[in-house]
Amino acid sequence: MRKFCNAFVALVCLFAAGVLSAADVKNVIWIIGDGMGPEIMGFFMQGARYANLDGYPDNVSHLEKMMSAGTWGLYFNNTYDTLVTDSAAAATQMATGELSRPEIIGLDFKGKTVKTLLELAKEKGKSVGVISDTYVTDATPAGFTAHAPGRGWKMDIARQQIAFGADVISGGGLKYFNTDENENLLKEAKKQGYRVVRNKKELAKVKSGKLLGLFSDGAMPMSVELYKHPQVPTLVAQAQKAVELMEQNKNGFVLMAEAGKIDWAAHANDAGAVLAEMKTLDALIAFAVKYADEHPDTLVYLNADHDTGLGSFVYRYVGKEEAARKTAQGEALYGGNTDYASFGAFKLFEKQTGSLYYVEEELKKMPAEKRTPEYIEARLSQALGYPVNIAEFNNLDDIPGIFRQVNEKRGMSWATQNHSASPLIGVAYGAEAERFSGVYHNTDILPRMKAALGWDED
Repeated sequence: MRKFCNAFVALVCLFAAGVLSAADVKNVIWIIGDGMGPEIMGFFMQGARYANLDGYPDNVSHLEKMMSAGTWGLYFNNTYDTLVTDSAAAATQMATGELSRPEIIGLDFKGKTVKTLLELAKEKGKSVGVISDTYVTDATPAGFTAHAPGRGWKMDIARQQIAFGADVISGGGLKYFNTDENENLLKEAKKQGYRVVRNKKELAKVKSGKLLGLFSDGAMPMSVELYKHPQVPTLVAQAQKAVELMEQNKNGFVLMAEAGKIDWAAHANDAGAVLAEMKTLDALIAFAVKYADEHPDTLVYLNADHDTGLGSFVYRYVGKEEAARKTAQGEALYGGNTDYASFGAFKLFEKQTGSLYYVEEELKKMPAEKRTPEYIEARLSQALGYPVNIAEFNNLDDIPGIFRQVNEKRGMSWATQNHSASPLIGVAYGAEAERFSGVYHNTDILPRMKAALGWDED
């Protein structure tokens, strides 16, 4: 009898400890790096470690610090009937825990509306918010705040977001709230208590209440070009304000923060822009981890919706003239003029001051007679931030080919300009982080979140 009692007491203690541990999670900061496959994570961490990237005096990124101190696992992101996903299906599956289909927002694969993490959190009395450096009606924030048969239903998504009443909605996309179809939506938002702000100064003045931040008509600027737009707040500034407002709720908060332009840069196979976007993400990680350290009841979860591009450094064989030039610059070549890629490539990426995607689109649209070698050379030099010798390029009429050659000369190779089915890495830090280890599927994230928050029905 005594053995039974002791075992029963031990079981009760273990159960109580589990319940108390789960209840410890009051706040969740869920960071999504859109398009951030494992190779992009490695590319960035390797640059910080070995290439003396600006802003990393100890040669360690905040991403690496989070991974070293946290818990991480590998997960798959296939939809109900496709191996490759898009941001809409990925966000829907992560937010609802149910399988869906590409381009679908907040519906399962049968077309049934499913509650999202933010809807569940709001029912529990928590403050909820979404922020993005793309636009707030884009697929990822929409997947957490709306339900639609297609990701293109942006005006409808905007109306749903206001009707849902998230405490913070922040990013780009003013035009979707201010069209003829939605002409009264901003007025409606103000009636519901939203403070509508459109620039950095207005954002700083908000001290309480609900926030609708719309900082650009469409998408917000690429990080590599953010210096041209001093009125636009950084992703970190958005996150700081969101947390400042939502932590006033005694029940805590759930924030989804998207670094959405990693995907855009990778679609363009633009390594310099990818590096800039990863620095933006890394600053957000630094803020979130520091907040979790200061608030032990906070869980930070970092992941991607899908991989984009499958880009990496590769070795290549170069001619004698280029080999001599590289050797004169101090680069190491091996095995009969084989260039194994230099750490100096990262320094070239850091010089970049413009998006190569924008340059490529500009050149494609130009009349051929105006697209002279001199103009191409000037535009590339301006965007890359260092002199480019166009004489080294082949076939200047092949615009995509020019940019492939830019990548090749910097040691980068990209498998695709599209999404891949690559497995992804999820990293958890803070309270209940251990729940996110192992191999899982993106539909398993929500059940683990609910368990960490103490919402298990069992």
